[in-house]
Formats: sequence, structure tokens, C-alpha cells
Amino acid sequence: MVRMFWGILLVAVAALPASAGARDFFTEFEKDFGTSARGSQLQHYFWVTNNTKQVVHLGQARVSCGCVAATVLQNVLQPGQSTAVRAMMDTRRIPHANVLKEVIVYVPFHGPIMEEVMLKVRTITRDDLVMTPDKQEFGTVKQGKEAKSTVKVTLFNHPQFAINEVVASGKFLKPELKLIDQTPTTTTYEVTTTLDNKCAVGNWASEVWLKTNTPGIERIMIPIAVNVVHPISVTPGSVNFNDLAVGKESQTRILLTGTQAFKVLQVKGVDDILSVKASSEESRPVHTLTITITPKESGDLTKSLEILTDNKDMPSLSIPITAMVPKK
Repeated sequence: MVRMFWGILLVAVAALPASAGARDFFTEFEKDFGTSARGSQLQHYFWVTNNTKQVVHLGQARVSCGCVAATVLQNVLQPGQSTAVRAMMDTRRIPHANVLKEVIVYVPFHGPIMEEVMLKVRTITRDDLVMTPDKQEFGTVKQGKEAKSTVKVTLFNHPQFAINEVVASGKFLKPELKLIDQTPTTTTYEVTTTLDNKCAVGNWASEVWLKTNTPGIERIMIPIAVNVVHPISVTPGSVNFNDLAVGKESQTRILLTGTQAFKVLQVKGVDDILSVKASSEESRPVHTLTITITPKESGDLTKSLEILTDNKDMPSLSIPITAMVPKK
């Protein structure tokens, strides 16, 4: 799931009122990207929440222009679940510069409501505006670490052009502005954005906005993309054993993937029912743990494994274990 800097989506499960429609599942219906440089790849997530007690079915999104690609990230929503409609606008495919381009995204609902919701994305793309690169992409950042990304913004043939203010949409972003070159025909600014080390784990998208003194270019948007990861990630994050039998051995495997090589020093929580074997005692970026369970009696079982490592940023991690042994 892709998450936004500007907040955490809170879901309340409620009955569907008689007057409710598919629009009630959305928090917004329009996204204005402001002024964009030709060649920019713009994207936005329209969040959808099933705030009913029924299963909601969404169809595939369609668009009014080929310069936008839209995807429904999850087509079936259980009560209380959320997903997003991702709209990606490719400014290279917009035929005319310096005019407002608005595209409609149609999102069909197939049940229990038969309805189609219209979303809108818009921008004014300019040939005289250049960003290098076309967005601020931090890449993969280890949780707890600060990161920086820089982009140059150049406008041609506007000798009085100036950026008066730079603001970020996300609370974990701090942008700074610097004028690095100005001639009668060219003005170039450098925008450096710092990602706070308190940013939570997740694949984030946000924006930096530049406010200018030039009519028609009042707001310029710089897309932000960053993936914050644990120093060691666990796949899957929890283990659930089903259809077990008393006295019968069952196995599963999990992967520990680090941003750098590490050792598995010890596994706590093993006993005569649960055992764990690591694939290697050497330092390596990926380890496989084989978990073996041999139930001694029927019923539900809940345990937790603690993995000790030599990674200074994540010296230990927990893996929840649940199992159900049916009675014969």
C-alpha cells in the first residue's frame, strides 16, 4: 500500500444509508498539479474507503485522454478496507503546451452500488520550464536515516521571474530554495529537500510547491517519491499454520532481507513444539529461516519468535506465530 505524508486514513465501519452513493467512498474528486514542466510524470492517489457493512466491488478505471493512466489498486473491498485509484499523467503526451489540460478518470462500481464516479486531474505544462531531474526521488531510505534530494528548476525568457516561497505537502519534508543563476533569458533555482529521520516505513508520495511572481506560472509542483524501509524486513511478517495434526510435523519459510549484510545470532522462543533453522551463520544480506512446528495437542497456539542480529540499527525483531490444531 502506498501512503501519503499528509496524514493517516482513519476508517469507520458503518451501515450504508439509503441515500449514499459511490461518491461517499472518496475523500476527494479533483487534483490540480499546477504548472508542470514538459516531460514530467505526475501521479496522485484518490483514496477509496468501504465505510459500509457490505463487500464493495470496483471495476477497471478508464480515462478521457491517453496522457493519463489510471489503476484501481484493489478491486474488492471488505467492510472497513481502503484502496486507492492511482492516476498517472504523462506530460509528454499532452499535445499543446501553455494551456490547461483536464482529464476525467471514470471509476465504475459493480456492487452493491451500480454507479460510476468521475475524478479529474489537471495541469498546465510548459515548454519553457525545465526540471532536472523531473522529480525528487529519494529512492530507498533506511528507517531512522535522514536523506536529501535536489532538483534544478529553470525558466526561459522571463527575466523578472522569481520564486517567492517553497512549501512541502508532507510534514517530514523540509525544502530549501537557492537561486543559482539568472540572466536576461534564463533563471535557475536549486531546490533541496530533506527527509526527516522520523519518517515512518512506507512507500510515500508527496509534493513540493513553488510559489512565483509570474502570472500563469503562479504554482509549480515538484513530485516527491521515497521508499522508507526497515533495516531488516521480514517476509511474511507473521506466520499462520492451518490444518495441522497432533504429532505431525509442518514447515514454512520466511525471508529476512537487510539493507546491508548481517548475521543471525540467536533465535529466542523455540521449544519442543517450535524449532527454527537459519540458512547460514555467515554475514549476508538475505537469510532464510525454516520454521518447524510439531503440535502435541489440539487447540489454538500463539507464540512469538525473537530474532537477534548483529545489525546495530535493528538488533532484534519479532515474528508472531499462530496455529490452529483441529480436534479429530
